[in-house]
Amino acid sequence: MPLPNVKRNTGIGLVAPAGAVKPEQIREGIQILKENGFPVKQGKHLYESYRHFAGTIEQRVEDIHAFLHDPEIDVLLAIRGGSGSAQLLPEIDFQLWKRTGKLLIGFSDITAMQWGLWAKTELASLSGMALTLQLHKQNPYTQLFVDILSGKKSSIQDSDLALEEIVVHRAGSVEDVLLGGTLSIINSLLGTPFFPRLSTFILFIEDINEPIYKIERSLAQLKMAGVLDKVSGLILGRFIDEDKALEIWQTLEYLFPRDVPVVANFPYGHYPDSCVLPLGLPVRLESTPFRLSW
Repeated sequence: MPLPNVKRNTGIGLVAPAGAVKPEQIREGIQILKENGFPVKQGKHLYESYRHFAGTIEQRVEDIHAFLHDPEIDVLLAIRGGSGSAQLLPEIDFQLWKRTGKLLIGFSDITAMQWGLWAKTELASLSGMALTLQLHKQNPYTQLFVDILSGKKSSIQDSDLALEEIVVHRAGSVEDVLLGGTLSIINSLLGTPFFPRLSTFILFIEDINEPIYKIERSLAQLKMAGVLDKVSGLILGRFIDEDKALEIWQTLEYLFPRDVPVVANFPYGHYPDSCVLPLGLPVRLESTPFRLSW
């Protein structure tokens, strides 16, 4: 199944649902988008600053709704994470979003919006490629992102992964909906109307500056809530403070069903050289050789 609204000249609206940003922080990312044929518009309040957020709740929501109404915009791209995205969830018109079917791209704190969007509409999104961190010419995955966004690619495989070596903890293949993002943000939605009702799904996770014991605690909470019992496959991204894929898996293994494929060290996380993943889309995961297709 293709991602919604991806094509050669996808119109992109830049929004800042979370942390504040300065123009120079996203200049290169905007240039890359334009050089690859994507028309770009900036939200009216993109460079606002209120406390440590990119404007008030009302200003941030106004930009989102404006681009949902804009016929020239196909994709909303959140320029950075930080904090504050969850503040917007009760104020966003998800029925409007569902009618327009527009794609959301974001990373880190934007996980809250992506899970909320899927819970309310089952619209897919793209997780990754914050303009402030990852969308730059030195990132070996920038071209892959461009190809996915333009509809040229609908898979990620071993040959796309630069020098990264996927670690296979449990071999196998599975077809299911792919959901994930930043683990601590996923956890923060548990028990709210913005945590989706889940059947089985493939989970992908990463986090920043979290030691293994905190990662384990977060996943244990999801386990006790019955969420992890529905996991049909697992992709472990990179965790900045704990980059030992084997050590992480040895600690977490007991939390997951025993018969699901598990791959680790996928280049997705709070790093400048990070990839994107579709969220809320049916995919096929194959561990050996690695391939994710949709």
